Amino acid sequence: MSKTTIVRGNIIAHSLVQAPLPSTTISGTSTEVVISVPGVQTTDAIIASFDGALVTGISIGNAYTNTANQVSVRLINSTGSSATQTAGTLLIQVISCEDSPIPTSVV
Repeated sequence: MSKTTIVRGNIIAHSLVQAPLPSTTISGTSTEVVISVPGVQTTDAIIASFDGALVTGISIGNAYTNTANQVSVRLINSTGSSATQTAGTLLIQVISCEDSPIPTSVV
């Protein structure tokens, strides 16, 4: 597919990476965990999921990168009290687009 098919939106790489999620206590409504992912760039799109069961009341709210080689994952705590997510494995999808960042004028 040539880059003229979809204006500035072609995916040039889509990778799946496993990364360890340390045991994390969330005392408020959310916290961010920074994970080392060698090769990830600040223009990549990130999707994260947990390879197993999340503790009741904890969910993944957002995953992004604003520093090369690092992914930030926001864990949400909806329990109303302190909760601890057990350690496990994150599955991180890294999506690299042609001509990133995609301009806001693209519809």
